[in-house]
Amino acid sequence: MKRAVSVLCALALSASAVFAQGNAEGKASAPKRLTFGTSSSGGNFYLVGGGLSTLINNKLGDKFIVTAEETGGSSANLAGIEQGEMDLGISMTSAIAQGLDGTAKWTGGKKMENVRGLLPLYPSYMTVYTLASSPIKTLKDFKGHIVGLGSKGAAMDAVFREALPRMDAAPASVFNDGHSATATAVGQGQVDAALLFSLPPFAAIAELEASHSLRFIPLTPDEITYLTTNYRFYTPAVMPKGSYKGVTEDVPTVSEWNMLVCSAKLSEDDVYAIVKMFLENNPDLVSVYKGLTYATADNEKYFNLPLHPGVVKYLKEIGVEVPANLIG
Repeated sequence: MKRAVSVLCALALSASAVFAQGNAEGKASAPKRLTFGTSSSGGNFYLVGGGLSTLINNKLGDKFIVTAEETGGSSANLAGIEQGEMDLGISMTSAIAQGLDGTAKWTGGKKMENVRGLLPLYPSYMTVYTLASSPIKTLKDFKGHIVGLGSKGAAMDAVFREALPRMDAAPASVFNDGHSATATAVGQGQVDAALLFSLPPFAAIAELEASHSLRFIPLTPDEITYLTTNYRFYTPAVMPKGSYKGVTEDVPTVSEWNMLVCSAKLSEDDVYAIVKMFLENNPDLVSVYKGLTYATADNEKYFNLPLHPGVVKYLKEIGVEVPANLIG
């Protein structure tokens, strides 16, 4: 009898162990749920973020289930990652700089510590536009007019609320809304001019040009010098002729980068898998947005914050030198 009980106990323990192992393996193989911060509906970040989320789900579906969320853009995405509410997000380098310095209102005075670089996406040109019938022909003509600066509290809004008065171009008032809504407001005459950073053609501007003639305002050499000297994330640039119907000649301006960032708390293996998939499938990225031709390993150097260890591991594996300041 004792022998029978011993055998039964051994079988029970064995079955329990097998069940536990199977349960553990089941948990290990269950896809991780990740949240991806984008922007307001219709913006480039919204379209790109949704497309990148779909790529991860399609190509790494055994590892991740990614949900793209509509947000206020760069600063909202960085704040969400910093606070542990998001895992991935898109940001402009200007917002990243503000986060690292802890200077913008959205940081609450605290320097950002929980965000890392994952993938360079594309550069954006500062684009200033108005109706062709408008008297606004230079930045200084903003005086006495309503100017759209994108979502309230976003990096661009904060920078140009500060910069425009110092450049003798303070508008009478600032209009804050998503860039698509702002373009509509320009077309309806509710806003006199608007400013955004984007890689042309930005959909809302192209749509506005279907019904209105637009003027695109160039920056003067002094304005370019002021912006690039006082805001280290901007560099001199030229928006090429033909970027929009109204761009009949090259437009002197400044540019900055748009970056995919992630939480420092994501594992090295997880981020390695994601960045490897993106960098080895650039045609799929370009199918999401043509500007993602810039999403290459060589362009990782344009980040202005440390890269995630998973990214560093992959870059070293393929022989790309990683600048010391990007290894955190």
